[in-house]
Amino acid sequence: MTTTYKLNTRDLESAFESIKTTYPNQVVEIEVREPDTTEYLLSSPANRERLMEAIKNVEEGKIITFDSVEQARQRAEELAGEN
Repeated sequence: MTTTYKLNTRDLESAFESIKTTYPNQVVEIEVREPDTTEYLLSSPANRERLMEAIKNVEEGKIITFDSVEQARQRAEELAGEN
């Protein structure tokens, strides 16, 4: 979702002082955009690597299942200890 606000800098609050200073008494547009979830998750190199590995595992049928949340936590702790 993207929202664009169009207003004169003289109407901005003090939080936007740098905008008011840079563009005195001018009409500016401020765009507020929610980040795309996929884009956000892939923005971190470490997270991207983990996600891509997970996709590869699913494609290759390497899916790990657990009988309980506790079992999943134990495995996560084991894996964390390996790193």
